[in-house]
Amino acid sequence: MFAIISDSGMMEFAVISVIGIVTSLAIAFALARLGVSARLREIQAFTNKVNKDYFDALKKKDMKRLDELDIKMKESQKMSMETIVLQLKSMAVTLPVVFGVPYLVQYFLFPAFIITLPFQIPIPFRPTLFSVTWRDTFGAYGWFWLSFIFLGGFAQLVKGQLQKKPNAKPGDADGKIKNQKQ
Repeated sequence: MFAIISDSGMMEFAVISVIGIVTSLAIAFALARLGVSARLREIQAFTNKVNKDYFDALKKKDMKRLDELDIKMKESQKMSMETIVLQLKSMAVTLPVVFGVPYLVQYFLFPAFIITLPFQIPIPFRPTLFSVTWRDTFGAYGWFWLSFIFLGGFAQLVKGQLQKKPNAKPGDADGKIKNQKQ
């Protein structure tokens, strides 16, 4: 079990964990509302198809098809600018949240919170860019990040699986229809 060192440790532990999960889900929700991920997937699929068709035509030395695909290649190149804009939108949503929320948790909500885990985990980029340190004790800032990454990631996986379930047809088992004789 966790060894928590604080006056009201379990409550702080739970609140910081919930804040991490909610922050992770809120970012995912905001990006979904903006349509960033869906549009990036569309652009990537279009670009992949055009590239594949172009290289197939190039292998076959089909000049007529290459001329037709040149127009699509130019369109694909124009879409690269849209990709950059979409990624900047994503960063404009994500960065203020991931820099602001942990700071608020550490310095305004739970400045005295400390948690000691019964095991150590690797923490990259501390104290230098290419070093990894092993730690088992974290303040509110560190626990927020662990919750955000691991619990928030797990919550997003569960959310994704729940969203896939309604797509299954009645009578399907794991996406496959079983033929049963009665």
